[in-house]
Amino acid sequence: MEIPKEEKRKLKTFQLNNKEDFIYYLYQLICRCYKILKRQDRYLNKLKVYIEDVQRKNILKRAEVIDVPYEDYSDFLALQGHIETHLLNTVGDLQGSSMSYYKFRDLIQKKKKKKTLPFEMREIEDGILKILVGFNRARNFQNHEPESLITAEAKMVEEKHLLPIEYNPIQIINYETCTLEFLADMYKSYKELNNGANKVFESMMLDYEFLLGTKVEIIDVIAMNSKGMAHLEAVKLASEIQG
Repeated sequence: MEIPKEEKRKLKTFQLNNKEDFIYYLYQLICRCYKILKRQDRYLNKLKVYIEDVQRKNILKRAEVIDVPYEDYSDFLALQGHIETHLLNTVGDLQGSSMSYYKFRDLIQKKKKKKTLPFEMREIEDGILKILVGFNRARNFQNHEPESLITAEAKMVEEKHLLPIEYNPIQIINYETCTLEFLADMYKSYKELNNGANKVFESMMLDYEFLLGTKVEIIDVIAMNSKGMAHLEAVKLASEIQG
């Protein structure tokens, strides 16, 4: 459907003016973050089981280096990377038309300083704020291809840590295997991300309970119907608004 320009402009951002607005915004963040963390837990557990299985199979070989198929590494990376993108955006995105917990908290802090926040709100812990800053930096780094990647590689070539590049023919390096240590390092990295995200989620819940003035329970409910094409309508509308 065609949306008038002025209405599009208004719909691009959600206005946080009163307490009910903040509650609704935080409710949406909690629902999204909860689902993302559940999926991440499942994928991390699969990766952990895979690593432990490879370790068991090689326990008697006493090999210094254990290799695993690179395709397996790529599959795990694709799963974890997909979750990481959603998690970093939901937690750490500060762009004007994006929704995130960092933006939610940043707006509260700004309104407090200006004495324009129309309700009481608990203070956020320094440790949580530090995690939010870290998520924002990681999000900004991940969501573009920084030129520092090629300047770093050029420096390593210059210092003879990498072989010089051959410009013709162009050689694309592909791997059949990677080390188990390399895969385990990926698990460690995403587990640290998961730990930080869970701490942030706990902070979201504390904020939500503070705003509602009561303890809040989260219940998983199984839908009676299958998820179908009708669920894409809101996404299509959001895309039309952003366009």
